[in-house]
Amino acid sequence: MAVVKLAVPKKRCEHAGCRTLVPYNVRFCDRHKLPLRAPWLRTDYTTRQATGGRYFTFYKSKQWERLSYSYRLKHPLCEWCERRGLYVPVAVVDHITPIRVDWSRRYDESNLQSLCAECHSIKSHDDIIKYHLPTLKHDDTT
Repeated sequence: MAVVKLAVPKKRCEHAGCRTLVPYNVRFCDRHKLPLRAPWLRTDYTTRQATGGRYFTFYKSKQWERLSYSYRLKHPLCEWCERRGLYVPVAVVDHITPIRVDWSRRYDESNLQSLCAECHSIKSHDDIIKYHLPTLKHDDTT
């Protein structure tokens, strides 16, 4: 009895506009393959979990997801942009006082604000300077 080898189904390369066919379990053709990233630059789930610790676990919790969802429904626009007369949809529910500064206020709705991505980046950068927060980076020395 001969063993019949089935052909792997093909699909198009995921790069915009590329029509090259690649095996179904491969994302890009050889021309558009993403360069391999150094292990310390990875942002996969386990690395973020290891570096973020309890903060990472908190932001994945059902209680936080429910609270941020309900807050987003009540405040659908960026609060900083709204003060300037702009109507920008919310991208992030942010803690006014970061949870790395005051962990006890993590579920306090009076400590929340709706921000667009741009305002959140500015606010996060300001918090690092204001509260002298270290960046959450993976320590490869261990």
